[in-house]
Amino acid sequence: MLQQRKKARFNLVDALIIIFILAVIAVAAYLLLSVLRQPRTVSNSGQIEFDVRISNVDESCLSLIKNGDTVKDSVTGAVLGTIVDVQTEKAQYYGTVAVEEDGVITVPTTDYTDKYDVYVKITANAEKDERGIHTVAGTRIVIGSTVYFKVPSFTSISYITEFSTRTPG
Repeated sequence: MLQQRKKARFNLVDALIIIFILAVIAVAAYLLLSVLRQPRTVSNSGQIEFDVRISNVDESCLSLIKNGDTVKDSVTGAVLGTIVDVQTEKAQYYGTVAVEEDGVITVPTTDYTDKYDVYVKITANAEKDERGIHTVAGTRIVIGSTVYFKVPSFTSISYITEFSTRTPG
């Protein structure tokens, strides 16, 4: 038995698929390059207040975070602002197994005895770009954004929980 192999042929459908793929790549490259070429311009600046949450701080360290301290970025060393308010509350442990009582499903929580969540309000001069995003010393002030928090005797990774502008900007 002789088997003949058919030669693969290039047809119109193959050409259309290749043209479509090349067009998508070209459009993506154009959009990416146009975004990268335009530097983010600063539209204005002003005072901003933002709150960061530092989780599970040991009770013995609470006195290290106080009003008037200058907060720096622990990675770059840039000044992020000044502490204007410090609030603490007992840290909670959240269980891993949900419990059902009277048809309501909840996750059990327990307060730690010697750990606290610390909420620190920081005031700073911020710049706002054309998209409306505020930055302080290179740190984007967006809820959920990471802040590498450092005061003279304490360093931690924290997250922004709230922010507000104090002057137009």
